[in-house]
Formats: sequence, structure tokens, C-alpha cells
Amino acid sequence: MITELTNVNLIKGCLQANNKKAVFEELAQMLFESYRINSKEVFLTDIEAREALSITSMDGIAYPHSKSKAVIKPAIAVGVKHEGIDYDDEEGIKPTVFFMIASPDNGADHHIYVLQELFGKFSEEFIEDIKNAKDEHQILNILINS
Repeated sequence: MITELTNVNLIKGCLQANNKKAVFEELAQMLFESYRINSKEVFLTDIEAREALSITSMDGIAYPHSKSKAVIKPAIAVGVKHEGIDYDDEEGIKPTVFFMIASPDNGADHHIYVLQELFGKFSEEFIEDIKNAKDEHQILNILINS
């Protein structure tokens, strides 16, 4: 499923953002430019509303997600920030790898299935491979082949 939801245009190996909000904006911009969402503002509002319910990070990985009427086509935007970003994590761990999941408002439990598949891939080796990838193509290959 993940391979159908992302491509090199939805992956950024070196995020410019320096805080959580800016990460969300940078990932949402990729979704917008790839015609996966029709309104960055609506989508970000939905992401922030979901984040207010509970923090979406663990073990150095963040997975902000939302069902949104702004979603044209389900997608995952992927970003890497080697220094990590303060994510208000209870354990104080700063995520370095980000998976923003965009699911349509009418998409039933689409995001749940995507999260299950992603969680099945999460390991220290997986994260290190993504962080050490040379470019977006290599990150995509890691996602596909892990």
C-alpha cells in the first residue's frame, strides 16, 4: 500500500524546517504541489486538530496524520531532519524521520491500515537506513524494499 501512496516528489531527504509547525508546512507543501491535497490550510488545520488529541511520534519517528476533506488522493509525504525536531514527546526524543499521512475524509479507516503497514517497518535499522540515504530515490527504495 505504501508504494502506491508516495513517490520521489513526496520525499525530502533534508527538511529545512526547524520546528514542528514548519515541518508540517513543508510536508503539506509537497502534498499540495503533487496535487494530493487541494488546500494546504484546510489540511494543516486538520493535522493540528489530530495532533491536539495525542502526540504522533515514537522512537524518533513522527507520523502526523489526518482524515481531511482537502485530500484529493491518499498520500504519504516523507521528510528527514538529521538534527531532529522538538515534537513535545513525553520522553524528549526528537524525531528525525517524518511520515505525513493524508487520508480522504470519507476514507473509512484508510489511515489505520497505512499506520499498521508503517509500524511494521519501524526499526532502528530502518530509520538509520533512511537517515543515511543519499537521495530521495534511495529513501523510496528503502520504503519499498523493507
